[in-house]
Amino acid sequence: MAFLKFILLFFSYILFFNCISYANFSTQEYIKVEILSNQKQITIASDDKYCFIYNNKKYSLSEGKIKIELKNNKAIIFNNSYSLPIEFISTKCFLVNNKIYRGNIIISSSSKGNNIINKLKIEDYLKGVLPKEVNSSWNQETLKAQAVISRTYALKNIGKHSKENFDVCSSICCQVYGGASCEAISCNKAIYDTCAQVLFYKDDIAQTFFHASCGGHTENPKYVWQCKIDTPPYLKGRKDPYCKKSPHQKWTITLEENFIREKLIKAGHKVGKIKKISTSGKTPGEATEKIIIKHSKGKLKINSYTFRLAIDSFKIKSTAIFNIKNKNKKFIFEGKGWGHKVGLCQWGAKVMGEQKISYKKILEFYYPKTNIKKINYVNK
Repeated sequence: MAFLKFILLFFSYILFFNCISYANFSTQEYIKVEILSNQKQITIASDDKYCFIYNNKKYSLSEGKIKIELKNNKAIIFNNSYSLPIEFISTKCFLVNNKIYRGNIIISSSSKGNNIINKLKIEDYLKGVLPKEVNSSWNQETLKAQAVISRTYALKNIGKHSKENFDVCSSICCQVYGGASCEAISCNKAIYDTCAQVLFYKDDIAQTFFHASCGGHTENPKYVWQCKIDTPPYLKGRKDPYCKKSPHQKWTITLEENFIREKLIKAGHKVGKIKKISTSGKTPGEATEKIIIKHSKGKLKINSYTFRLAIDSFKIKSTAIFNIKNKNKKFIFEGKGWGHKVGLCQWGAKVMGEQKISYKKILEFYYPKTNIKKINYVNK
């Protein structure tokens, strides 16, 4: 398994580095990321000798691959049964179900089944996030902006899934994370160049939402998630002239009536055969506020973002829907942008970077009244 050494060295961005703290703010150095859920069996390997910890006792293992069965909140290793949680530790990276991960691997249990958790340093975690959340071939200023907001988002949301014994998941619910297998040198450089830099609003870490393409105007989250708390000034939404070159500036999708109806029913809405779909109201971010569905059993009026998630967020790309046509039991949706439209627009940030605008100015544009500070990591 010498290939693990090669890949880890290749993606490490060469230099060891220390970060100097300029802010009177300390945070934990490690983050726990769920990489697999509800597992019955996994394989784990390392390119060096490793061990696992159970009840504060260390059990040594030789280098190589082992198969672990998970049953009734227990891990079965070499025919021995160990109650969860257990934690695997190595000086090298791990191979879990043929994907490479830095840091430690924890097998834990929750109400949702057996979770496989990757515990690692936040700066290393970001190396597995950036290539999944942004195109690694984009310019460095855009990548650095993404590094700062992904780091900020992670720190702001640590403990989001504490009931399941981890901090964040590896899906779009938090940030997409692919481990060391997906790392890219360009992204690692952006992380190194912005090490420990976090976006703050006043004396608190900012909530740095981001999305692919805003369609010309970012959105106030209260129109998306129907927030009951006041929106901070930096997230109220603004016109974005840089997003015009996005390939998602205009989109069209045709969906069958029965497809839409089945999706709405699955999401818990009681609808009959759909006769007409229309829009109602516009948000300050130039998106549709409500979707009105006339059907054989009555009328349904729902938040446009709720509708988008119920149908398919990859088909209905955004809530900026400017036209809906009904044709032969099919509905044709026309819109612009891709994503929830809140916070940084990645395609807009790409254009700004190409225009030699610095990552600091990019962040200032999308999160006005915020500022960048270097935080201090503490080992806890």
